[in-house]
Amino acid sequence: MPAELRERFSRKEWKDCCGKGCKKCDIAQAYIGEYGRKEGLEQLNDDRKAVKAGKASAKPGKKAGAGKKAAKGKKGKHGGKKKAAAKA
Repeated sequence: MPAELRERFSRKEWKDCCGKGCKKCDIAQAYIGEYGRKEGLEQLNDDRKAVKAGKASAKPGKKAGAGKKAAKGKKGKHGGKKKAAAKA
């Protein structure tokens, strides 16, 4: 059941959730309604951390972290070779 609640809300909704159980938050109210106040808030915060870490992908088949480029090894626009060749 926790996975169903976690996937019911979009990533933007999770981003806006503070995790304190406020009355205006639909996510918090869904967890409180399902598990009760104390256990619901514990479960909410656990799922909030998982979603923010990217572990709960709402779209099946999409890898967490896909589309991120590695910035390692690249020194700039041309890789630093053209300037050294032009000076020599």
